[in-house]
Amino acid sequence: MHWVSDTVDVHVCIRRCWVADASPTVARRTLARVLRQRRESARITAAKAASHAGMHAATLSKVESATTRIQPGTAQALMKFYGASEEDSEAVFELAHAARRRGWWQSYKSTPAWFDAYLGLETEASAIRDYQAELVHGLLQTEEYASALARAAVDVASESEAQEHAALRMARQERLTEDRTLHLDAIMSEAALYREVGGPEVMSSQLRQLRERCELPNVSCRILPFAAGEHPAGYGSFMILSFPDSGHRTITYSDVAYVEYGLGALYLEDPSDVSRFSEIFGGLEDRALSRERSLAAIEHALAEYK
Repeated sequence: MHWVSDTVDVHVCIRRCWVADASPTVARRTLARVLRQRRESARITAAKAASHAGMHAATLSKVESATTRIQPGTAQALMKFYGASEEDSEAVFELAHAARRRGWWQSYKSTPAWFDAYLGLETEASAIRDYQAELVHGLLQTEEYASALARAAVDVASESEAQEHAALRMARQERLTEDRTLHLDAIMSEAALYREVGGPEVMSSQLRQLRERCELPNVSCRILPFAAGEHPAGYGSFMILSFPDSGHRTITYSDVAYVEYGLGALYLEDPSDVSRFSEIFGGLEDRALSRERSLAAIEHALAEYK
């Protein structure tokens, strides 16, 4: 994942990437990028580096692509082999420790493995742009609405598992209402207001909460009306996650486009892919109702349940 610009000096990068409270997802992906960039800068082949570390080249490749973790001592030894300073090597040691931590969400046992990466990204994100074609966005759902969706999922085997899915969703919502460091820019198809999830009572409660959440200062909630006709996201829902400023003018963290499907999700990181999704979101913004008219549309839908 392109967490750090190709032009960034690794020495500077490590100082920022060593963040004590970073999610393990971000730490692991940042560590992967730093190790690979340092090795390439030193003009050392992956095979030679792996041999020095006492691992297979395939294992190092997985470390550098953030698909497997590395022991902190091994990461430190590789940095020294690449000619890094003691300070940088020690920083990578700490970063590798952070990457091995368990994410807070991993206590929820029923979470599918493919969703772990998203939870780590969402935990660190400063902004999410989201389009939902059928449903209310997850961070705006009530627990009853979320439970009903979980019960309908083919990969949820029991009522207790459905309840745990809903509980995780409620825990994720705390960022919107407590520290408010996450800005959510949500566009929902008008269909989300009328697809009756969980029955009339659940839907009435959901629309009331949606109205309240959409008035939060860090939430922008807009409805894409049926009258908008054709639009550029006819294939379905997606998100674009953005991350906080690194605190250094030369360091950037790239946006990630996220597309979920029945058996997993796509994490699109190439700048051209993310740019395309940003253009699509812009097209939806042009067609969506204003915030004021969107609240009126929610009120209109809610009236059907009174």
